[in-house]
Amino acid sequence: MSRQFPALRGVAILLVVLNHSITMALWALQKYGYPSPAGLERYLLVALREFGLIAVPTFLFLSGCFVVYAVQGKGPRTAYKIVRAGLRHIVWPYLIWSVVFHVMIYFLLDDQFTLFEHVKHLLVGYPFNFVPLLVFYYLLAPILVPLGRQYPWPLLIAFGLYQLFVNNVLKPGLLGVAFPDWMWYFTLPGLRGTLAIWGIYFPLGVIYSLHSKRITPYLTRFRWPLASAAVVSYGLAVLHKVSLLDVPLASLVCPVAVILLFPLIKRESLPLVRSLEQMGKRAFGLYLTNLISLSIALVSIQTVAPWFYHELLLLIPVLFAFTIAAPRLLMVALERWPSPAAHRYVFG
Repeated sequence: MSRQFPALRGVAILLVVLNHSITMALWALQKYGYPSPAGLERYLLVALREFGLIAVPTFLFLSGCFVVYAVQGKGPRTAYKIVRAGLRHIVWPYLIWSVVFHVMIYFLLDDQFTLFEHVKHLLVGYPFNFVPLLVFYYLLAPILVPLGRQYPWPLLIAFGLYQLFVNNVLKPGLLGVAFPDWMWYFTLPGLRGTLAIWGIYFPLGVIYSLHSKRITPYLTRFRWPLASAAVVSYGLAVLHKVSLLDVPLASLVCPVAVILLFPLIKRESLPLVRSLEQMGKRAFGLYLTNLISLSIALVSIQTVAPWFYHELLLLIPVLFAFTIAAPRLLMVALERWPSPAAHRYVFG
């Protein structure tokens, strides 16, 4: 894997926490009856929140790169053993923190679901919606890697077209044409929503990792058009979110352009690179705990200092800092336990 990728994982988790800090703060304003932000404050918060567009795509792209590193050159049986071992450190933390989350919202936020709804949420990934998609791709990895080696472009085009297909099924007319209702049956249950927005990134990571020496020179040649596409599509995605323009495809274009620039970033050009790499090592644990930390913080603020909700631009940085710091302290404490396996099963 490229030397800059561990730090980019750290950047991605920071963007997840920023996105969720803003989203949850706005949710709390509505829940507790405070006025929503307006004018420039609203535009600023939407613009900051939209940086989250590239967060999960980054995780999936880097996971695809890592899978190639892990299973390349292995036989099918060995590859599946490696995948099964890796999945233990994804599925167990996901189940543990999903249970914690649902217990928390039952007692803390008065959200009540039936047993069927709880099971459904686990299967579709609520609230950690990218995890079932990651598991799906891990299970496919022993097939994807050899296919990506032999047929990189047909494989990438197939996943890209399928992602667009699912988008148009879920949002009829998005591509200018509405598909017949029966095409719904060609989408994967439980993964429809996540494949629609993130379907291409894991295969893209697989193909880049397998063919990086051939692909990187082309990315270098087109770096400025890619950078321009990233900036323009991000701006259009923000304008779409604030209902000034109707450009729903911008949010699909922006992450692709940004991800294709990753191989061109030099590790030494990243600020605080060592800190970002340490953050990247704990990224999965932070992802699984950030909504829990944010929920606890918001309920506590409403109880102790409700006036804080009137200072939204101050509240959000506080939420962001708390959501990074509190789980990290817990992770550091668990890392000191005599059994290192405990940390892997709890935080991944």
